[in-house]
Amino acid sequence: MIPLAASKLPSSRDELARAIDHALRRYVNKSGPIVEVRSRVFPYLDEIAINLDGARFDAVPPPPLAGENKPAFEAALIKLSAQNITLRGVPANVQVQAHDVILQKRDDANGQTVLLPQKVRDGHLTISAAQMALEQALANFIDREALPHGINIEQVRLAVRERGRRSLAAEVRVQARKLFLRAKIDIYAQLDIDDVFVARLSQLQCKSSGMVGTRACSILQPHLDRFEGKSFPLKSLPLGGGELHDLRIAVTDTVEINLDFGSA
Repeated sequence: MIPLAASKLPSSRDELARAIDHALRRYVNKSGPIVEVRSRVFPYLDEIAINLDGARFDAVPPPPLAGENKPAFEAALIKLSAQNITLRGVPANVQVQAHDVILQKRDDANGQTVLLPQKVRDGHLTISAAQMALEQALANFIDREALPHGINIEQVRLAVRERGRRSLAAEVRVQARKLFLRAKIDIYAQLDIDDVFVARLSQLQCKSSGMVGTRACSILQPHLDRFEGKSFPLKSLPLGGGELHDLRIAVTDTVEINLDFGSA
């Protein structure tokens, strides 16, 4: 989805670039240029390049869509670079390339135009995050949940390992303290994606001993139980009318997920 700061379709390449740029700045905090549009014969687009590197996504989600889809543009290439971004405090890197894209227009609930990919010949999406950065984001979350209960989190360690081409396991080790009592807490989780691209979470457990550890797990386990056994059909992801063809997971000091999609 590409938002436009306009109630109708732009009539030139530069006008389209400005409309996308102004709309994106409602949702991201970023300095410098965001959008470049290349077109030799408008409205046929050679390329839409969106650069969100270093952006912070802290704003509210975009408004819901309304009305019906109508023809808009054709783009030979759409590129998105979003390196070193934070989404409500969670760090990530995102790269998207989509070739031969048919875009349709639709209004949102505020009457602003949104461009929606209706067909993509082939595309590639990469999402990644450094384990150290994920560890810090997780430590912040656990600390927020534990502090109201008088539990101080002294240390959090995250270890993600690859179990297979579409499977990974995560172990979180937490050192907590309440008054003069300390405890070590182990949290486990596993993610598996099957041959029809259904992702399933399992083995979500919090284990510890002693008063502080038992209390901390009693706080965290209900959060884990909400996701135990949950499945997520990845084929339902909005991939511009294209089908998900392949998905690969790679884990080193970075966790990386690669998706290939399209109608080809």
